Amino acid sequence: MNYQDILGSCHETTLGQLASRCPKTLEVFRRYMPEAENHRQATLDMVASIAGVDQEALCRELFDTVMEQTPLEELDTDVLIELILQGYDAGHLEQLPKLHRLARKIEAIHRAHPAVPKGITLAIKELEHSLSDHIEKENAYVLKRMEHDPPPNPDTPIAQMNEEHTMIKSQLHRLREMTGNYRLPESACRSWRRFYRELRKLDFRLSEQIYLERDILFPRFQF
Repeated sequence: MNYQDILGSCHETTLGQLASRCPKTLEVFRRYMPEAENHRQATLDMVASIAGVDQEALCRELFDTVMEQTPLEELDTDVLIELILQGYDAGHLEQLPKLHRLARKIEAIHRAHPAVPKGITLAIKELEHSLSDHIEKENAYVLKRMEHDPPPNPDTPIAQMNEEHTMIKSQLHRLREMTGNYRLPESACRSWRRFYRELRKLDFRLSEQIYLERDILFPRFQF
C-alpha cells in the first residue's frame, strides 16, 4: 500500500487535516517542527520543506503512525471505499493500457528471444477486459450500496464479485507463470525491464485490493 492511499496527496493534505484524523501524528510533526500547531494549514510537503526533512521519509513515518493507530480492519467504510476507488481502481485502469502497449512492443521486437513469454500481450488484454468489466459492475452494484454503512442488502452481488476476484487472481497467477515470476534475462532492454517492473507492481496492488475487499470490506455487509 502506498502512503498516499491513506494520507492523500502530500501536496493537498494539511497538517491540521491529518492531525484531526489521527492526533498521534502531532507527535511526529513536533519532533521535526516544535511549533507544529502554528502551521495547521501547511500541506505535508510544505511541512517537510519548513522542517528541512525528506518528504518521502516524513510521509512514510506519518503513514506508519496512522496505521498503528487505525489498522485497516478498523478504517471507516467510506474511507475504505474511497481508497479502493481512488487508490486502486483509477490506477489499474490507467496502467493496464500502458502495459498492453509495452507487451505488444516486446513481443514484436524480441519475438525470437527464448525468454519472451509467448502470448503475454493477449494475457494482458484479457486481464484488462476482465478487470474493467469487474470494476464497472462492482462500483455500480456493490460499492455504492455500501456508502455510509447502510444495513446489509441481500441483493448486493458480493458472492459474484468474489467469484470474479478468484478469476482475476488466476489471471495474475498465469502472468507470474508466463514471466517466471517476472524474472528478466540479462540481455533485457529498458522497455522489457520497465514492463516487468510495472507488471509486478500491478500484481501486488491488485492482490492487495482483493484482500481489502474480500476480507475486510465485504464481510461487513454479508448476512
